[in-house]
Amino acid sequence: MNKEKRQKMETGHGTGVGMASVLMIVIVLALTSFGILALVSARADAAMSRRTEEFMAAYYAAEGRMAEQLAKTDAGLCAGTVQFSADGLLELSEEVREGQMLRAVLRRPNETGSDGETDQIMRYEIVRYGLVNTGEWNPEEEINVWDGGK
Repeated sequence: MNKEKRQKMETGHGTGVGMASVLMIVIVLALTSFGILALVSARADAAMSRRTEEFMAAYYAAEGRMAEQLAKTDAGLCAGTVQFSADGLLELSEEVREGQMLRAVLRRPNETGSDGETDQIMRYEIVRYGLVNTGEWNPEEEINVWDGGK
C-alpha cells in the first residue's frame, strides 16, 4: 500500500497538503477583501446619511420659518400693513443653507370665486413654493478621456 501511495504522489495524482494551503490562503484573501469592501461601503453610507440628516434638518427648520412668515403675511394682509406689488405678486424666502433658499411666490386671488360670489376667506394663492439654488453653478473641470488614439 505504501508503494501505491508513493507512486500516486510522485506521478502527481491526488492532492497533497500544498493544494489545501493554497486554497485556504485564497479563501482568507477573498474574505478579507470582502470585509474591507463592506467596511468602506458602510462608512460611505454613514457619511451620506449624516449629510442627508443635516440637509433635512436645515430644510425643515427653514420650512417652519416659512410657515411663520406666511402666518405673519396673512395677518398683515388682514390688517392692511402688507401689500402685493403692482403685478399682484408677493415673494417670501428663507435660507436653508449657503447657496439654497426656500422661496414662495404669492398672488392676489381673484376677487370673485368660481361661482361668482366674493371670496372673503382667501387672501392669497401660493403660485410657487420650493427649494431654489442661489449659488453659482461651477461645472467640474473637463476630464480627458482616452479616445482610442495614440
